[in-house]
Amino acid sequence: TLNVIYEITCNNCPVSYNGQTFRPIHKCITEHERDYRLYQSPEGPSDQFSNKSAAAHHSRTTGHSIGWNNTSILTHTKSSRHLDLTEHAAIQTRKPSLNRTEAAPLCSPLWNPLLPKIASTFRPRPAGISLPSTTSVQ
Repeated sequence: TLNVIYEITCNNCPVSYNGQTFRPIHKCITEHERDYRLYQSPEGPSDQFSNKSAAAHHSRTTGHSIGWNNTSILTHTKSSRHLDLTEHAAIQTRKPSLNRTEAAPLCSPLWNPLLPKIASTFRPRPAGISLPSTTSVQ
């Protein structure tokens, strides 16, 4: 599925990450998971910006497992032009604790009154990700 806002969750605690992609969702989640595998060794980088994926960083620093295969699609947009505003609505209304707010898309505060209305259209559904079990949960 293209042009989606998605949510990745931790299997061990109630944290999540909301993101966007204009590419097929399985490619995006595979990249998050690959980042986890590349930086899972204790000798790997430890600061939060060494990992491109905030979910991978969480897993690496806490030892928690991430539900890559349980990724949800919150919504999709008709065009990639709407992704930034829709992701902004997801982050501002759902408050996913793994998101790095300094890296999130910035939208004019004029949009703030509409964010709850945008978020009310979210209908989470399984993304249908199926990564090999040896890499999906560690």
